Amino acid sequence: MIALFVKAPIPGRVKTRLARDIGDQAACSIYRTLVDQVLQQIQASGRPLALFFDGDEAQVPDSWKQYARFCIQQQGADLGKRMAAALSKLFSDGVQQAVVIGSDIPGIDAAYLLQSFDLLKKHPLVLGPTLDGGYCLIGFNQSHFTESVFQNIPWSSDRVLELTLHAAAQAGLTVGLLPALRDIDTVEDLRYFDPAVIRLTDG
Repeated sequence: MIALFVKAPIPGRVKTRLARDIGDQAACSIYRTLVDQVLQQIQASGRPLALFFDGDEAQVPDSWKQYARFCIQQQGADLGKRMAAALSKLFSDGVQQAVVIGSDIPGIDAAYLLQSFDLLKKHPLVLGPTLDGGYCLIGFNQSHFTESVFQNIPWSSDRVLELTLHAAAQAGLTVGLLPALRDIDTVEDLRYFDPAVIRLTDG
């Protein structure tokens, strides 16, 4: 099962760092495009989807919901608690393998997702690092799931991956690592993927 974390696409509430440079409307439009793309890749992978949304479900587009077997509101005070709660929910419902992914990583394609499940055949935990020191994907086998890897992590810092790997080692878990990807938080990130996006910041 793939758990995709999304926010209701409301200008001013998504991609706020990016919005400081290109404006709320443009940032929201880019966010919607990124989610659309990753949903298509999830569908291409053939794996079932659980959509975990933040915000009002009525503001989550039906075009996103149609891909999902389940639509569930995120629960928890911080990102770690939300990811732990999502995995706990899926495992309590009988799912044997689950990966959680974010929605702003253009490099997550069907092959990347399938590779994560292949790694879960060899390791209890899989991580997809990002170039800024975090991760864009975390997956567990149900039998080895532990919330300890989500605890005492300074989210949105450049130590997220390092401290998660340390927590996994402390729990006695081996980790399968996927190739590192770039997420989109800034105009520079956007330009890396598509130089034509410069036009969004002109004027």
